[in-house]
This record gives sequence, C-alpha cells and structure tokens, in this order.
Amino acid sequence: MGAATAVAALVSALVVPGTAYAAGPAIEDVGSSLKDWSVIDVRLNHSGPITDVTAHVRPQGSDTEVATVKGFTESDRVGPDEGVWSSAPLRLKELGDYAIDVEVTDASGATTTKKDAGTLHYAKQPVFSSFRVTPTAPTLDDRTVTATGDLVVRDPVTRDTTPLPDAPVEVSLDRNGEATATTDAAGHFSVSHELEQGGWASATYRGGLGYAHADWIAVTPKAAPTRILLDKSSHRVDLGQQVDVSGLLQYRSGSAWKPLPGVKLALDRKDCTACDPVEATSDPSGRFTFTKYATERATWQVGFPAARNPWIDRTTTAAVTVDVVARTAFEDFSASLDKNVGLEIAGRLKITGRDEPSGRVPVRIQYSPDGRAGWTTRRTIDVSFGSRFTEQLPGHTDGHWRLQYAGTADVEGTTSTAVHASRTLTRIKGAGASPEPVRKGRKLTVQGTLQERKPGWRGYGGQKVQVLFRPRGTQSWDLMGTTTTKPDGSFRKAFTARRDGTWAPVFLDTDSGHFVAGGHEDYVDVK
Repeated sequence: MGAATAVAALVSALVVPGTAYAAGPAIEDVGSSLKDWSVIDVRLNHSGPITDVTAHVRPQGSDTEVATVKGFTESDRVGPDEGVWSSAPLRLKELGDYAIDVEVTDASGATTTKKDAGTLHYAKQPVFSSFRVTPTAPTLDDRTVTATGDLVVRDPVTRDTTPLPDAPVEVSLDRNGEATATTDAAGHFSVSHELEQGGWASATYRGGLGYAHADWIAVTPKAAPTRILLDKSSHRVDLGQQVDVSGLLQYRSGSAWKPLPGVKLALDRKDCTACDPVEATSDPSGRFTFTKYATERATWQVGFPAARNPWIDRTTTAAVTVDVVARTAFEDFSASLDKNVGLEIAGRLKITGRDEPSGRVPVRIQYSPDGRAGWTTRRTIDVSFGSRFTEQLPGHTDGHWRLQYAGTADVEGTTSTAVHASRTLTRIKGAGASPEPVRKGRKLTVQGTLQERKPGWRGYGGQKVQVLFRPRGTQSWDLMGTTTTKPDGSFRKAFTARRDGTWAPVFLDTDSGHFVAGGHEDYVDVK
C-alpha cells in the first residue's frame, strides 16, 4: 500500500463512527503552543495514564499527511485528570496553517481519535529572546527600575531569529501601570519607571506578526527597617487631661537613619487596633504628634495602620505608658444627729480613672464649729471603694461635718462638702417636787417649765413631759406619768407619796429637730 493510500485509510478510519473507544481519553483542545507555534499542544481529560499521543499533520483542505508526530510529553498538569501533552518543535518544509488529526491511547488500551482536532499555525513567530528588570528589589532610596529586552522573529523551519525593529512593546512594571517602548534596529527596548507599589513585570507585543508575551518577573520592594523614637514614653496626668504623644519616624538607609516623611501612623491601646485609634502623618522632618485624652490608666502603642506600604517595615511599634492619677469623690454623704446627740455618718467613696482597687482605705471624719476653720478629726474609719458605709459616734449639738480621704501617689485625695448637723436645744427649768418632806399617802407635785432655744430660751408648749421616780436604794427609774406642757412650757403633775425616792421630769418624745432634756432630780422624804 502506497503512502497516499495509507493516509486515505487513516482519514477514513477517523471519519467512520464507532471507531473511537467511548471509554478512552477525551481530546479537549489541540493547536500550536503559545510559546512556540511549531510545537503541538494536546489537552486531554483522562481517567488513567496516557501511553501514546500521535498527531498527523496535513495542509488544511488536503488529505495528504506531511508529518506524523510522536514523542509527546506531559508539559502541564491542569488537574487530577487533566493535562497538556506537548511535542518537540516541528520542522516542516513550508510555512502555513496545517490541520491536526490526533490519536490518544491510555494504559487500558482504549484509544480515542479525532479528525481536525486543531490547527498548527506554522509561521514566523515574534518572541522575546530576553527580558529582565533591574533591580528586582528596589529600595526606598531608589525606587526606579529599568526593564530591558529583545524582540526577535523566529523562523520555525530554520529556528533562526532576526531582530524585530520599530515594534511597539507594552511594558508592565507597577500595579495597573504600563509604559510603551519601541524596539530599535537590533530589536532592543528599554523602559525606566519609578515604582509606586511594585508587583509583577512583563512585556507584551501586539502587532502585525501576532502576539508575544515575556515571562513574568517579580519586582518586590525591599522594605526598609523603621524605628519610632518617642519624645516621652510615659505620661503622668490627671483624669481627662490632654496627652500629646510626639516623636520621630525614621528608616534605615545603609548604616544611617533618615527621617521618613508623609507616612501615616496610628495611636491606640496596646494589643487593640480598633478600640479608639488616632492617626497622624509624619511631616517632612519625620516628626509626628498625636493628641488624645486620658480616661484611664493604660498602655498606648504607636504603630502603622492597615494601609499597604511595601517600602518600609510596618511591624515597628513604640509603647506609651499613661499613668492616670485617679480621681475620688464622696457620694451620698450625710451627717445626722439623733435626739441624744449621737451622730450617724454615711456615704460612699467612689474612684474614677481605673478599676476599683481591692482592700480598704482610711477615711477621716472631721468636725468644725463654723464649717470654715478649725477642722479636727474625730474618728478615722476604713472603707472600701464603691461600698456604702455608716458610722456612729458622739456628736455636737451644733456644727459642721465632712469626710476626707488623703489619697496615695497615684490616687487623688478628696474632701466631701461640709454638712451642717444640728437640733434645737431643750431644757427643763425650775424642776422640783414638793412638799418635802411629805406624809405617806398625801399628794406631792412635780413641776417645771420646758423651754427650747431659738436662739434665746422660750417656753415650749404642747409637748409631752414624762415624770420618773427612783425609789431609795435602787438604780432604776420608773415612769410614773406623763403631762403636757402649757403654751408657756410650764407643767404640773400630782402623785400620791408612798415611799422615799428621787423625782425627775424628762422630755424624751422629741421630733426630728429637738434634743431631749432632763430636769433637776429632787429627793423627797416620805414620813
């Protein structure tokens, strides 16, 4: 059988339905490789190992085979069951477009054939014989990079190359940035660019000869070391006071440190990037200033916000200790006298600017007659921050009271407002029992006058006065009766004399504005 007959038989076999194995590899795409048009790429989907790939090349519109291509190797693994198999560069006699018929066999012996599976574009191809970027790790001191390369035309028949002059080349050197160069007579081009961000660099030709693309080259700025020099690393302030955190931002250039201008910095609580950040930008000399108000004792940190900047090391931080002198205050303070001149002090010591400390602190209870001077400490008690306290102690019939906490080195002391505590004085004037002596069974009278001081002494009418009796030889008093004072405060109460003893009128049933009073104790001998 002649060559033409053999080709006709092969073509016939490719056309006849049922000759392909349904379980064989799937031929998905066939054609010239993008990198080398004289190379055939066959993309396959398969369930088992591929043992043979054969391509039959013929001029388009002709059944005459000009090349049978074997020796395909897997050049790209696309997925677990998908890959690309590539041939060696073909050496055909003539340029042009050729039809490609493919046979693929896997390890099970299943064979798939496909006629007109793709096109071999066998033509002179524009290619980049070289492409480079210098430097690939630019620095903050010199952000300019230069891309150079050579564009040539490769003859697939001879594999010879010739320069491609006056060709437009698009050079990508930065994120979303491109520059256009034109090749010289030797096919050489060169482009310089000051980078903003860096990234991947490449060169592309789109012209009359087709499309060419140079391999990508990573251009990664070399991040300069940075440092933050604070003017003060600690501040001691009152609660709510403004704090100015200032300093200098620098980067290292060789062995020297230089100012780093125009860079954003952020001040926030340490280990917290979104609590309450304040931003500042370094000036031309690298200096910065933050303004923040101290609400509690804390450690702040100066660092870089989330914005990308590949030219500097953004991990540098500087800590700022803010020691707030906490404030204290007394709340719900009261000072009240009972009718027996007993004083009750109550209140609560609060602290702001930090958590309530554990333990107890001393608080002084102080007295002044006029509330302006002469303050004396009458008692010192231990209290807990935030807890209400009460204390009982002897008082004064009239005067002013206050609480005082001295504070500590980092807790500000406080003094409460003065509270005036007083009641109206009372007395029983002219108290006595008569007659004396008295015969047993006869009547005796206890009398006197109840007075209040407002400010002079005057009768206190309409009040209950109790009459007490202590029998001779005893220590306890018995209530013998109660009488009501007349408008002028006078009172009289008669009793039957039964035994020797002491009589005394007292004023005990006071309102909230008066003290109690006791009259003269009068001993009566009963015969």
